[in-house]
Amino acid sequence: MRRSPWLAPLTLFAVALVVRLVAASTITFPATEGSAYYVDVARNLVQGHGMVSDSIWSYATPPLVLPKPAFELWLPMASLASAASMAIFGTSFSAAQIGGVLLGAFIAPLAWAVGREAARASALSPVRASAVAVGSGLLAAVLGPFVVAAALPDSTTPFLIFGVLAALLMPRALAAAGATSAERARSRVLPGVVLGLVLGLGYLSRLEAVWLGATYLLFALAAVRAAPSGRRLGLAALALLPVAVGGALLVVPWLVRDTLVFGTPFPGQSIENAFLLRNEEIFAYLHRPSLGAFLGQGPGTILGHVGGAMGHDLLTVVLVPTFPVGLIGILAILAMRRSPALRRATALSALLVSGVLTFLVADVVFPVATVWGTFLHASGPLLVGLSVAAVLGMDAFVARVGRARAWSRPNAWLGPAAMLAVVGLLLTLEVLIVAAQSRGMAIRMTAIAAELRALPEVTAGAAAGTGATAPSRHAVLISDHPMWLADVLGQPVIALPDESPEDVATLAADFGSSYLVVFDERGQYPDALLTGPSSACLTGVAVRLAGAGDPAWLFPVAPGCRP
Repeated sequence: MRRSPWLAPLTLFAVALVVRLVAASTITFPATEGSAYYVDVARNLVQGHGMVSDSIWSYATPPLVLPKPAFELWLPMASLASAASMAIFGTSFSAAQIGGVLLGAFIAPLAWAVGREAARASALSPVRASAVAVGSGLLAAVLGPFVVAAALPDSTTPFLIFGVLAALLMPRALAAAGATSAERARSRVLPGVVLGLVLGLGYLSRLEAVWLGATYLLFALAAVRAAPSGRRLGLAALALLPVAVGGALLVVPWLVRDTLVFGTPFPGQSIENAFLLRNEEIFAYLHRPSLGAFLGQGPGTILGHVGGAMGHDLLTVVLVPTFPVGLIGILAILAMRRSPALRRATALSALLVSGVLTFLVADVVFPVATVWGTFLHASGPLLVGLSVAAVLGMDAFVARVGRARAWSRPNAWLGPAAMLAVVGLLLTLEVLIVAAQSRGMAIRMTAIAAELRALPEVTAGAAAGTGATAPSRHAVLISDHPMWLADVLGQPVIALPDESPEDVATLAADFGSSYLVVFDERGQYPDALLTGPSSACLTGVAVRLAGAGDPAWLFPVAPGCRP
């Protein structure tokens, strides 16, 4: 590697790419509705329809028209990555996966760079430093959450890549800002501008990029405070202004777009998500979440949600899917808390600080929403930090054992090899589970779509709605899985609110909807929609779709019916 410095990162990229291609080949249908949403928008973009969605999944942000302008809350980078590959390979789901797979493979060389920097900061020998760097890259190449996310695709992968890249650029931007005045102005400003651009790309992936920016701000303030008093103002300007300019070049145009499309540059639904009493309120139509209802729970319930969210995210996001990497990483951080790799403004410390901030905000501010994936999709940079910390910790442990037993060789690969063996087995299991879920949902959705297409009223109404030259409030179908159903049917579908039959009837009248399709995961249908004053709006004949094993129900809606 000393003779060819690019050999290690290129080899790691190739390994990560092969692993992701194999995983993607087994996942043939969007395993989550979020993935279906990103792919649907990418397909519309490639086909010239613009950045729009064929489903309405939330009624929080106008305009409530179909097709719906996309990304009132979520952000576009996952769809842009899929659109890039779909423009070349066609508009199938497998073509959409290629963009995420290629982007996701970069995490291996990025983790290698983080590990190499951390090893240098820890003053490890060349052999041990090489083992830490390559071991970090290999773990990132095969870590289950990273591989599955790249194959879906969704916002996890772009935020992971740009978040880790931003962490690597932070020390370089600070070093450039603190260089002597003899340095050329461009060499002092350019690293900050590049960091700002990468943070902007991270923001266009997920809103949690603000915590990466906050981490850099903390690092910059610490550097300014440690500088001589005569240099503090200049250092602050050089450290912060170029980053702000670089970020604004990408973020401001997006905020302008949001203002023109949605009437506001800020995702208002993110505020509502902090007030959720239960996650089903995300789909509310007439009764949106409110601060009053949130406070009405009482402090005991609110704190209970926070505690439950922390336990959920720690267990199901950090510890179990990454086992044993997450656990070893946490123990290593506690044991090596005085290490220069953790105490200085390094890429590793940036990943850990920003990750902890993301974890705390998700669990304290959005304790209900995070159970459905708020922290899960933003956890990638933290998991990379824990992976590198785990490799460092295992290196220190093996070195201590080697000294105690007077080994003649450092055996620096023992730690990474042991973790890779376990992670590889878990990766296989995770991919098999997600692939089975994907195939099962594909079979079920295809069967339901075939039965719905056999109904002349559905196809005729869909043709009438999609044939309009301008967006309209027309959707034949309402469903509790609108993104999946819109994807397989190729027609607009709107979300079923978890509200009373009266509210559902009002929604159906407002959008000219003729049918409800419910998938019944909670076992509450058809009875839940056949009680109350508006039961006459939903005829008493509930048609069972797609067999008896996992039934879906079709409810005709009386024309123009309102409670």
